[in-house]
Amino acid sequence: MNRRLVAVFILVVLAGLFLAGCTTTSRGERRLNLSPLLFYSDHPEGEESRLELLGPLFSWERAGEATLTTLAPLFYYLTQGYDIEAEFLYPFGHYKTGGGHSRFNLIPLSSFRKDDLPDGASSWQFFPFYGGRTSRGEGYGGVFPLFGTYKERFGRDRGNFLLWPLYSSSGTGNTYRYGVLWPFFYYATGGEESFAFWPLGGRMITPGRWEKSYALWPLIHSQRLGLDTETPRTVSAVLPFYAKETTPGSVKKTVLFPLFTYYHQDKGNYTQWDTPWPFIVRGDGETMHLRSYFPFYYQRQEPGRSRLAVFWWLFDQRTETGGDVWEQTTRYLFLSSYGVEIDSAGNWREKHRLWPLALYVSQPGWSHLHAPEILFMQSPGFDRLFGPYVYLWNQNRRDTFRQGRAFWGLYRWQADVDYRLWELSFLASRESTASSSSFRLLSGLVTWERQGPHRQLKLFYLPKGFSW
Repeated sequence: MNRRLVAVFILVVLAGLFLAGCTTTSRGERRLNLSPLLFYSDHPEGEESRLELLGPLFSWERAGEATLTTLAPLFYYLTQGYDIEAEFLYPFGHYKTGGGHSRFNLIPLSSFRKDDLPDGASSWQFFPFYGGRTSRGEGYGGVFPLFGTYKERFGRDRGNFLLWPLYSSSGTGNTYRYGVLWPFFYYATGGEESFAFWPLGGRMITPGRWEKSYALWPLIHSQRLGLDTETPRTVSAVLPFYAKETTPGSVKKTVLFPLFTYYHQDKGNYTQWDTPWPFIVRGDGETMHLRSYFPFYYQRQEPGRSRLAVFWWLFDQRTETGGDVWEQTTRYLFLSSYGVEIDSAGNWREKHRLWPLALYVSQPGWSHLHAPEILFMQSPGFDRLFGPYVYLWNQNRRDTFRQGRAFWGLYRWQADVDYRLWELSFLASRESTASSSSFRLLSGLVTWERQGPHRQLKLFYLPKGFSW
């Protein structure tokens, strides 16, 4: 008899959980919380909905025109209007379309890129096959590394290869380049005159732009760069014994590379000595000051930028002012950091990582906190696909509205001006406003409500109860 009563009681509880568990809050939100099996919420006025199944495994959420479907950790699918973004097998697979562009990547095997413009280009790869079309509608393709052609890629107008790296050639303008057993043999003609047998020796010249030659690379080399600019640069080295680099306004000499270096720059009358690098570095000028005694102390000051470090990352603070933005990043205890960014309009954003405890990010009208913060992979893909498993505590603020969840959704809470709600799965929940409150056990098996001076007790999911 006792077993029958227990069975009947369990059936009543289960029926009540599913039939009466979906309630409407005082904010007009419909909620059903059977975490970790099922969670559902719908806020018609805010155009927001959320569905979760089996804890962090599956979720679907809608916010205005944006919808996000996640099967963690396999993939997520985000749509916003006509724009689509998806990641799968993170961090290898990524798909994105919108703004007239389409991209697909499955590193390192496959990729697809398309610019949906009148004269747009496209390219695709499904290893070892690849192909594409240029902005002028010219097609290309091949089977890597057996044979193939390419156009408007890798900084070249055109190119081809056969049994790469056995043979390859490319062209840019009137310059033609050839490689045999790349990178060992290299030859170029036309706009560039080059011949190289790496690493034994080589000479490469683009008349009027740069000249390079080397022997036993990188031990002996000479370069003249930027010949078509106002600041040409000359580099010569016989490593590790001696290296020299000069420009019209500076000179740099190194002995026993990279230990002992002298550097002078006419602009600002700046002079620096490395004796030896990186342990002792001293530099002084009209607008710049540098002191480095690695790993104990580092200080650098120059217009718009400064840095101070003590015992390397035990304390390392960098400040930068560029344009209309002031930024400062402070690293401490090696793996923790605090960063703040402020623009000329007074807008700010801060990010505080207290490793391995928590990460806190905030800006005007919005903030986010999650814990713990064990890994340094901060990206939307990681947060969506692995965050539900890794983050035991997660909370967000939007203006005055705050909400959070802990232990994979077993505990949830919301708060706003004159509003509070917390839920411990289907076991217990409490909601309160300035004039009312309610407390529920087992999704309403026992419900106590207060509305102004009135009280009510309801049992067994019945719509009416005892009032006073």
